[in-house]
Amino acid sequence: MKASSSRIILLGLVLFALLAGVLYYSLHTKKEAYPLSSGAVKESGVNIYIAKTGNDQTGNGSKTKPYATLQQAQKTIRAYKGKLPQGGITVWVKQGNYLMDSSFQLDKKDSGTAASPITYRTYTGEQVTLSTGKPVTDWQPLSQEAQARVHPKIDPKQLVELDVRKLGMKHINGFAGGTSFTEQWGILNLFANNQMQPISRWPNTTEVAGGQRAGWAIAQSVYNAQSFYYQKPGSSSTNILDEDGTNRSKRWQNAIQNGHAIYLQGFWRTLWSPASIQISQIDPAQKTIKLLDTPQGGMGSKFSAMVAPSALSRTTNEQNDNSSTPSTYRVGDGSEEFRALNLLEEIDTPGEWALDFKDGKIYYYPPSDIHKLQTVIGDQDTPIVTMDGTSYVQFKGFTLQNNMGNGFEMKRSHHITIAGNNIRNVNGGILDVDGHHNMFRSNNIYDTASFGISLNSAGDRATLSSANTRITNNHIHHIGKLIHLEAIIIRDSVGVRVDHNLLHDVPKDAVRYVFSNKLLLEYNEVHNTSLIEGDTGAFYTAQDWSSYGNVLRYNFIHHNKRSNGFYADGGSSGNTYEYNIIQDTSRAFLFENGHHNLAMNNLLINVQSLEINDRSNQLNYGLGSDNANRLRELQPLTGTWKKYGEQLAKKYGLKGNLWSSVLNDKWNPQYPNGSKLNHNVIVGAGGQIKLPKKGDVAAVGNTTLSSTSDAGFYNLATLDLRTKNAKILEKFPDLNTIFPTIGLYKDEYRTKAFNRADSDALSDHQSTS
Repeated sequence: MKASSSRIILLGLVLFALLAGVLYYSLHTKKEAYPLSSGAVKESGVNIYIAKTGNDQTGNGSKTKPYATLQQAQKTIRAYKGKLPQGGITVWVKQGNYLMDSSFQLDKKDSGTAASPITYRTYTGEQVTLSTGKPVTDWQPLSQEAQARVHPKIDPKQLVELDVRKLGMKHINGFAGGTSFTEQWGILNLFANNQMQPISRWPNTTEVAGGQRAGWAIAQSVYNAQSFYYQKPGSSSTNILDEDGTNRSKRWQNAIQNGHAIYLQGFWRTLWSPASIQISQIDPAQKTIKLLDTPQGGMGSKFSAMVAPSALSRTTNEQNDNSSTPSTYRVGDGSEEFRALNLLEEIDTPGEWALDFKDGKIYYYPPSDIHKLQTVIGDQDTPIVTMDGTSYVQFKGFTLQNNMGNGFEMKRSHHITIAGNNIRNVNGGILDVDGHHNMFRSNNIYDTASFGISLNSAGDRATLSSANTRITNNHIHHIGKLIHLEAIIIRDSVGVRVDHNLLHDVPKDAVRYVFSNKLLLEYNEVHNTSLIEGDTGAFYTAQDWSSYGNVLRYNFIHHNKRSNGFYADGGSSGNTYEYNIIQDTSRAFLFENGHHNLAMNNLLINVQSLEINDRSNQLNYGLGSDNANRLRELQPLTGTWKKYGEQLAKKYGLKGNLWSSVLNDKWNPQYPNGSKLNHNVIVGAGGQIKLPKKGDVAAVGNTTLSSTSDAGFYNLATLDLRTKNAKILEKFPDLNTIFPTIGLYKDEYRTKAFNRADSDALSDHQSTS
């Protein structure tokens, strides 16, 4: 009777797990509602054709005798030796999945000219994928040893294994960051039916373990600088590892003792940049877990108190391993979230998988019959398409997918257009280093391991020369699934325009721009940011007294409760935020000690606060700070920067040169001088204005409406925020014409108008990474 009941319970658990997995898989299987086009057909001097039925040896690149590969078309173009036909060359790629053994690499010899560009594009109306992934089929039932490690609620027969060491895969022996890392991952990836499969984890995305947030467990108490309790000693608190009855602590202990690495990703110290660290040992008797490496700064939230070991209880002192404990450390405050990643023992949801470094095998719980799934391994860490020193080249209409490296990667390249492409199941979407006059337009970028689009050193800060690069009309979402980076990153750049992009469902900031000048970020729609990390902003910048001239206007931020709206952190200065709409966000503006950050004529709806902070008593924001040193490195009192400083001084009502003031102790540059929160409209509950006691700051001319009903919005439920309210239109006169133009627009690549509801933009989301 007991055996029969046990079988019934086990069957019920299996069915529950299967149903939950199907739901998870369906929620995480995204199909673009609006397919892209490769754009209008333009006449070229020469046309070259590629098809799956083509042949590089017998073909000549014509419609009737096409080539089979991009590389053969490249050879044909190089044969012109730079003497290109008027109107340029178009390489037409016919429908199909083009699996490449290595990156498609272009350099200076593959460049076009302004009059004769080189265009690689898909055939009109046809779907073309480029991939360096390796299809795999040799899945086997689990070995007996592996079966013994399977989650007790799962039938081992539902899992399969793949010997990737036998297949010669390269990235299988450990994480790139070793035993402790934050932004290095560096192991192969698994895709099924062109969907990135979720790495195994505990807790599951819908499971709460001792905390408030699904998908994360909470360290119950700090044990020492390297260890924590998973159940508080001498209390009746929950044993978070074992509360579900699966004997997790013992199962993990057995795995470690048998040489299988277990990693915990945790917010050991801060609310941002969680560190993944291998477990050294687990002690079920003492209810402690010890990490192999000490988290930077030790265990325990940086906001908790520092104590000496002698201040702890006698029991704790007797248990402490003082050889690994500093003289003082933080006790923690119950905010130290963590989760386990990449282990066979926690595969319990269809789609989950783990790479076992010791066994050299992938263990996988397929969401359907493994023989009917198209499974692909991404093991190449090089990009699918690379350009180095290339110019006047265009890529239009492709789908780049199933790679461990980036989609497009460019170095020292200019006048490049990447438009109308789907980029998914890669590390990052587009990386551009030392480029200028590049256009990234109307691409869909999603399901990436890390970032969406990243610009580095676009333009020249030393001379303040603009890059004239534009990022426009891109839909970037569900990125940072393995490494928590941003949808758009701009660093050390000048003169970049970022406009009309739709960015959502990201693990931290949507846009991070740092150490940059003369950026224009406008007409972007952002929602549901910071789904994993905290202390972030929809738009975030930090740590630069010289970052003047960045304008952020006509942006719409909404459903953003886990994040600030615009966040100028760590002294970042010279940002202008005007005519933006911010709805359902914690702090609309947060300015931390920077100079001349101006928030004016913005519409703020149901926000908690808008703040200018002075942290000069806690942190070094004076003339000896990193901010001051970075400004000095630009030699601001000579040449171009001197002239720029004179222009800025005039703009802000100062005499002489702005930098002369900022680098003068009498100006008190440690305070947030010149920052203002003026002439904004604040609608609904909250909206408190907070100003510091020190510093030349202001908050004047702001209008408050006590409720959203007073605002008279056309339709708040569907986020139609046009209005006839005179008080709002006094501060934001063009709201009714500006608002409908924010976000994605129709063009030759994005041929259908976008419906806001199709990005699930009308609600706050939970963690999806």
